[in-house]
Amino acid sequence: MALFTSTPKSKLREKVLLLNLDDSDDDVSSGYDSPVYVSDENQEKKKAVTAQMVDDDLSDDSDFSSDEADDDSSDDDSDDLGDMDDIQSTDDSMKVTKIQAVVDNIRYILSMPDLCDVMFLVGPQRIPVYGLKSILGIRSRVFCDMFVKMSQECMNIKKKLKKSKDEKKPESSPKTTLIIDSYDIEVFRLFLLFLHCGSVTMDASNVVGLLCCAIEFDIADLKRACWEFVGTCLSSASTEIVLKETFRYEDHSAAQELRHIVLGQQKKTKLQNRQSSQLASVSNWKRN
Repeated sequence: MALFTSTPKSKLREKVLLLNLDDSDDDVSSGYDSPVYVSDENQEKKKAVTAQMVDDDLSDDSDFSSDEADDDSSDDDSDDLGDMDDIQSTDDSMKVTKIQAVVDNIRYILSMPDLCDVMFLVGPQRIPVYGLKSILGIRSRVFCDMFVKMSQECMNIKKKLKKSKDEKKPESSPKTTLIIDSYDIEVFRLFLLFLHCGSVTMDASNVVGLLCCAIEFDIADLKRACWEFVGTCLSSASTEIVLKETFRYEDHSAAQELRHIVLGQQKKTKLQNRQSSQLASVSNWKRN
């Protein structure tokens, strides 16, 4: 990209002619200078110098030419537009969408604890996972009610402290802190990432935990996705992994329900296999 650009050739001639006040018929002042009166001889000399300056500029072979500048600017514009997620243009308007940039910015905020205003202490080790109350409150009604309740409790404490001035004020944390005991740290981190950024990669090892999170915190779209993925796991070798994970979340009704579904599917599969083997044995006996 060119850092310096010269004046286009056509514009340069116009610029020089505009600056040559002596070519005008009337002497006009802008208010910041006085009209300059010169003789005819001086006018001819000045025109000759001006013409020479124009010729020198037009013959300049500088690397920073206007053509190159135009090419560079057009390339930069095309590169910027190429980064957009979606561009819809009409005759009189253009809609530009770049969602990925917003998602990347939110991911960066979540990686910086100082920029977050809520902290979850997850698991027996109380490992911190951070989030944004504004986003979590919008995505989940459960989180919203939780944050409002905590805010009201904090206000009540401050009012009591104002009435009893002699008591020492408790140290207040800049972040809202919540303890989450019943979830695996990685599962809960994926769950919060889905609420903030709208995407998650689930597999047989985390789908049970994500399903329990989706039901407890009332995230309908994630709940539907988890049940749909569980349906594919029941017909694959991942069934045992899903069944094992249901015992990890024993306290959640969703895990208990899912375990009954998996066990029922396994019994059904075993019965079908037994019947198929019996039919195969009868067929072989008749042939013999």
